Amino acid sequence: MKSTKVTVNTTATLILPSDDLNRWIYIHNAGGAKIYVGGSDVTTTTGYHVSNGESAEFFVPQKETLYAIVASSSNDIIVLTSNAD
Repeated sequence: MKSTKVTVNTTATLILPSDDLNRWIYIHNAGGAKIYVGGSDVTTTTGYHVSNGESAEFFVPQKETLYAIVASSSNDIIVLTSNAD
């Protein structure tokens, strides 16, 4: 497994790049703001909401990416993925 800290901003922030494998990703919202997760077009209206201190898991198919966004300022999240490299 690989753990990474990512700072999410008010524009869509890449949290999982494309890969040739299907993957599970685990996200822990370690900051003080809500984050919203989705595709490259994610917004605070269309994204999957993860509150401060909460965790979520997502299945990401091969060749797909995952992004996150916050409504204001920035917010740190912890991303845990399988280390298939």
